[in-house]
Amino acid sequence: MDYRCPVCREIIPKRRLSETVMLKLEIECPRCKSVVRHNIHRVENTIVLSNFAAIIAAAAFAYWFQSRDLALVAFGVAMLGAAALPVLERTYLRSWPRYVAIDQQTDP
Repeated sequence: MDYRCPVCREIIPKRRLSETVMLKLEIECPRCKSVVRHNIHRVENTIVLSNFAAIIAAAAFAYWFQSRDLALVAFGVAMLGAAALPVLERTYLRSWPRYVAIDQQTDP
């Protein structure tokens, strides 16, 4: 994944854990101070949503059938989903720009 700022081409470092939760998908470039937006690919969105649905389904079946094996399956699905996104970033989305420039104007 290409983590460079679309305005100044400086690499934007990854955020600390305390800064990862964002209400808006907009951040400020530390070098040029321009506001950029996260560019989320459809495949990323699909993987996250399908992984979440699979975890909920496996956990519901584990609860319904009172099965420890199905609870382990739910945990395994969660771990698989957590590993899928970094692998996707390094293979399929290698040249995908993580950030896109947006206008400084605010909507009324």
